[in-house]
Amino acid sequence: MDHLAALEIGMKTWATWVDNNIDRRRTKLFFQAISPTHYNPNEWNTRKTTTLMQTKNSYGETAPTRGTSSYPGPYPEQMRILVMVIREMKNPAYLMNTTFLSALRKDGHPSIYSGELSSQQRANPDHSADCSHRCLPGLPDIWNELLYTALFY
Repeated sequence: MDHLAALEIGMKTWATWVDNNIDRRRTKLFFQAISPTHYNPNEWNTRKTTTLMQTKNSYGETAPTRGTSSYPGPYPEQMRILVMVIREMKNPAYLMNTTFLSALRKDGHPSIYSGELSSQQRANPDHSADCSHRCLPGLPDIWNELLYTALFY
């Protein structure tokens, strides 16, 4: 099954359950958007790789993306699905859309420092860095500040 079709089915199932079971007068409901990955070297306009088979990842990145006011790279299709499903809810969740903010923080990944890599992977960090998790101080702290603010909004 296509992963986007599965996401849409899952999100619609969740949304239906929420609409039927959550008393929104007593319960605040938040949904954090997806965390983008940075596997495409064209997303950062930095050290390009030499072949199409290699990918640029978060290893060695120490600064956020600079100088952009638009989404760096293609807008994730998953976000289109999340926004559509939440808009169609009777009592929509508050969407904490951290995707654009997170896309600018290429330096916010644990890279090779996650502790889960083998010695062979650590020896070849350009192919082993983790570009899907964000665990370093900074970006998750901002997510927490946004959630804290939304709780009192």
